[in-house]
Amino acid sequence: MAHNTRQHPADEPQFEGLQVWHAFLLRKAGQLVTEQAEGVLDPLDMTLRQFGVLNVVQSEPGLNQRAVGEKLRIDRTTIVALVDALEQAGMLERRRGTDRRSFDLFLTERGEDRLREARKRMTEVHEHFLQPLSPAERELLRELLLRVATESR
Repeated sequence: MAHNTRQHPADEPQFEGLQVWHAFLLRKAGQLVTEQAEGVLDPLDMTLRQFGVLNVVQSEPGLNQRAVGEKLRIDRTTIVALVDALEQAGMLERRRGTDRRSFDLFLTERGEDRLREARKRMTEVHEHFLQPLSPAERELLRELLLRVATESR
C-alpha cells in the first residue's frame, strides 16, 4: 500500500538531542501518522477530524454538535465548520433537537458508506504505522497513550 510519507536519508540526523523529550517524540509520531491518514482519506473528501466526527456520530446517533465537539475536544466554531462541510458533502444531516437552538446529528447513507471505506483505509494506515511493534508492544502503547491522554488533563 502506498502512503504519502517522506523518506529520510539514513545519514540524516534523527533529532538526537530532542529524543529525551516525550512531547517531541509524540509530536513527530503524530505528524507521521496524520500525514499517512490524511493521504488515504483525501480521495474520500474527508479529513482526519471529519473522520473523528463521523465515528462519534455513528456510535451515538442523535448527539448534538456541541456534545460531539466536547467528546473530541474541538471548540464550538471548529465543530460547526466540520459539521457544515460534512453536511454539504452529504455525509451528515442535522435535525432540530429538543432545544430549538441545537441540532442533533445523524449519518446519511452516503456517510455510512464513506465511513466504512475510511475505516478500511485507516486500518491499513494503522497497521503500516505500527508495523515495527509486536502485538504486545502495540497494546502496551495503546494503554500508555490512553492513560496519558486521560489522566494528564
